[in-house]
Amino acid sequence: MDFFAGIKTYIYILSSCILYPVLLLLAGLSVWIFYECGRFFAFRLERRRDPDPVSRPVRQYLEELENLLRQTTCEEDIQNLLRKRIQERLASLDKYLIAVRIGPALGLIGTLVPMGTALAGLGQGDFSVMTSELVLAYTTTVVGLMIGSLSFLISTLRRRYVENDIREMEYRTEKRYHEIHADRP
Repeated sequence: MDFFAGIKTYIYILSSCILYPVLLLLAGLSVWIFYECGRFFAFRLERRRDPDPVSRPVRQYLEELENLLRQTTCEEDIQNLLRKRIQERLASLDKYLIAVRIGPALGLIGTLVPMGTALAGLGQGDFSVMTSELVLAYTTTVVGLMIGSLSFLISTLRRRYVENDIREMEYRTEKRYHEIHADRP
């Protein structure tokens, strides 16, 4: 019996210890997601105002492609460059996809840990402790869901731009490659 009581105590202490890191992570993620929302709106305005239909990442890729074509016309090298840039464009979405999962998970942890303290306060008849812990529990849920929702929204909208960039890079690469090899006998 003492062994299981020790395990219960260990689990309780462990869950109590992770509450403050979870709260710090939620606070940090909330600041980050609001920053990313601002960046995304600025990005959309830039894309809409730019008269050039080719985006900046695609223009940078095309410059790299032209530099590579001055050195070599080897199809493998061109494909390697294209794959690297596609991988980079897709990897730029990873932070949002991680936040989609982490935000609600941290919100749930931030909900469940104070619920234990609230229930203990209820058992002892201390309603002020129960009330403050329940407020903390529900607010962490809201913040976690907000982080996940905004991350999902930004991820989905950015994915459209990234897929468009990838399509444009593939098209321009293929077109340029055929132009070079059409000139050769």
